[in-house]
Amino acid sequence: MIIVRDDLIPQKLQDHLELLVFGDELIISQLPLTCKQETTADDGINPLPTSFGHVLKSSTKLTEYYGLFSKVPQLALDQLEVNWIDIIQARLFITVPHKTKLPHYKPHTDRNEDHLALIYYVNDSDGDTVFFENDKIVKRVSPKKGRVIVFDGSHLHAGGFPTDIPRCIVNYNIHA
Repeated sequence: MIIVRDDLIPQKLQDHLELLVFGDELIISQLPLTCKQETTADDGINPLPTSFGHVLKSSTKLTEYYGLFSKVPQLALDQLEVNWIDIIQARLFITVPHKTKLPHYKPHTDRNEDHLALIYYVNDSDGDTVFFENDKIVKRVSPKKGRVIVFDGSHLHAGGFPTDIPRCIVNYNIHA
């Protein structure tokens, strides 16, 4: 099950989250971000891609921005009539444009326990999210502001590399 929907998050909330992450010509981004080199995307030729992240919720951390960002899965899952219990983990990732011969990052699952995964796209970009079965791509989802993907968290997936503008997602892992 991979559900892709564009109509679950109100435009006002979409705009607010994008402004919070990226800012605009008058407002600088307010979100504290950590920078890292992505070792799972080493093509042996180019420098490692850079990404920025912010942990909204983990087992040991809860940031002041969690309440606002937690509205996304609440709204989406309620409208999809998915029974869920709690958000286990929520992380924001910004992947900067990167040129590589690799088609995507290394396929992965986020957790080794049963869970539901939800990806929210903060902005329009390129760098599809790809889903795998038996090492074959079975679905591609393009980043589009406000788009939500809901899927079984055991499903292998990987992010693509943006080439034009940064790609920002919020990844939620949910007990359902």
